[in-house]
Amino acid sequence: MSGFTCGLAAILIALASPLQVAGPALPELVGSWRIVSYEDRDAAGVVVYPYGKTPAGLLIYDSTGHMAVQLMKTPPPDVASDDWDRFTVQEKVALYDGYVAYFGRYEVDRARKVVTHLPEADLSRLYIGRREERHFQLTGNQLVLSETWTQSGKPWRGVRVFERLK
Repeated sequence: MSGFTCGLAAILIALASPLQVAGPALPELVGSWRIVSYEDRDAAGVVVYPYGKTPAGLLIYDSTGHMAVQLMKTPPPDVASDDWDRFTVQEKVALYDGYVAYFGRYEVDRARKVVTHLPEADLSRLYIGRREERHFQLTGNQLVLSETWTQSGKPWRGVRVFERLK
């Protein structure tokens, strides 16, 4: 085989292969994690709790590079009916604003202590196709994910604390 043919074959094999976790999955990260706290902090240090001070939620990383997260505001917003078809627009907006969910793949950069979420589906559709970097800190059964972003021209830092489920 010529060098060109070998190179082309390697490219075709790489393109046909599913996305892999960058380096081996971090064994300490693999598992199910319950949300303990979810805080957003502005540049002045003011803390906001978008899902309440005691949110409910689950983050899962598996050993094949798949992840999923669901977080909910507690207590959840009230609705007048137990029938979804009878929810008002305002109730649906409040429920939507009180929930975040996405799933996809993830990559781990051990050197930078970053886990990158690669969402394939997202309740708000904002993360689909993006590389969402989360700095991580693992201490025993506690996982802290942090991120920074700008929203409406204002810088924010998010800190999410999880506890391993056993």
